[in-house]
Amino acid sequence: MNAFLQGCLLQTTPLLLTSLGGAFCRTAGLVNVGLDAFILVGALAAEVTGAATHSALLGTAAGALAGACGCALMGSVITGLGANPIVTGLGFNLFSHALCRLLVKTAFGVSGLLLLASCPKLPAFSLPVLGSVDILTLLAWVLVLVMTWFLDRTWLGLHLTAAGSEPAMARTVGISAPRMLLFSTVVAGALCGLAGADLSLGIVGAFSDDISSGRGYVALAAFYIGRNRSLPTALTCLFLTALEELATRAQVLNIPVSLAQAFPYISVLVLMLLQTLRTRHRHGGTLL
Repeated sequence: MNAFLQGCLLQTTPLLLTSLGGAFCRTAGLVNVGLDAFILVGALAAEVTGAATHSALLGTAAGALAGACGCALMGSVITGLGANPIVTGLGFNLFSHALCRLLVKTAFGVSGLLLLASCPKLPAFSLPVLGSVDILTLLAWVLVLVMTWFLDRTWLGLHLTAAGSEPAMARTVGISAPRMLLFSTVVAGALCGLAGADLSLGIVGAFSDDISSGRGYVALAAFYIGRNRSLPTALTCLFLTALEELATRAQVLNIPVSLAQAFPYISVLVLMLLQTLRTRHRHGGTLL
């Protein structure tokens, strides 16, 4: 049981960081479908910088910076050029995968997996019951509380929420919705970069061109189900990761592997359906 709980907590970290970033963007009025791209660039930047500096912390900082810069570029395209955010996000996802694959092939002469022996792993801490967890796991759960406080208790967080929910009204009181949106993309990109660093310097211990494994898309469902609130989003991430962890242990628990592997995807569909029905009920539509 301890190993199961530890696995759930560790595997939740990259999804949670990405989901918090997506929720932050959504609060500012942007559905960021490019999250997967910035996990990937963050993971590559963290692996290369960590190996070059022999420092996992500098590698993590580089991953956050790469994700923030990439997402800021996407935000600039959306706010400055008026590009469609869905198409732009998908374009960045495709471009980042091709770019990272090209950079790894050109610079290191390998395809698929990049394992740099001089790259250290993230510092870990031992917790009662849960065992050893890395520093980004602790940071992710601290950020759940920080994000709630920031959005509810600070003037910048309130401006961000106002710009996302009522941009016209916010403009009348001097709040720039495009500026708030651009700020949200920087924060979201940094969080996705941290998620990538957790994968390449922690969970996987190397970089691969499919290291994100679609977490950016799962994050979309997580913060939608969590209604952009950090704690419900975090609990949704933990639940979905627990199902994935259960799938990896299906044979030990005598559960058919094919059924266990479908659990996370079925659960996402069910949870989103329940969320939709609940929303319609609140607005006088179909009863749940």
